Amino acid sequence: MHQSTYRRSLDLPALCAAERLFIWGFRAKARSGSAVPTAADIQQVYDHFRVGDAVPSLEAIIEIFACTAHTAIEVHCPTCPRMSESEHGILHAIAAVQQERIDVAREQFESWLPPVGADWALAPVRGLATIFHMAGLILPDRHVQSFDHDRTMAMKTWLVGSPTLH
Repeated sequence: MHQSTYRRSLDLPALCAAERLFIWGFRAKARSGSAVPTAADIQQVYDHFRVGDAVPSLEAIIEIFACTAHTAIEVHCPTCPRMSESEHGILHAIAAVQQERIDVAREQFESWLPPVGADWALAPVRGLATIFHMAGLILPDRHVQSFDHDRTMAMKTWLVGSPTLH
């Protein structure tokens, strides 16, 4: 993996509230098989921040990744202070959608999803980004170097529908 020179400063504690809320929700939904936090806990936290309507979009994004990803994404547990390169990439894509840079988000999603999966992901991502924006939760555009795309291409032999959230 390529490490940027300022990677440590972009771990969870250094992110803004909107970024931390999104990452926590994404992690919690991706690990929905665990006991804590529950779906009700996630809904309650998102409701508190006036983005409760974004939960179905979050669920749809997770489902699209789980069912169509050709490359695994690394998702940490909800309380982990470290962030994976995948999580940085997903944040970058959501921030790009908030800024109407759909092509940037689509390109980011295509590093994990086939083109049709990237297209499917854009609808719930737009919904989530809009709901966050309307609640005043703006995701800043932080350009973080991601892992080598040659490595991504080598991993495309995974079966569609295989469990890719880990």
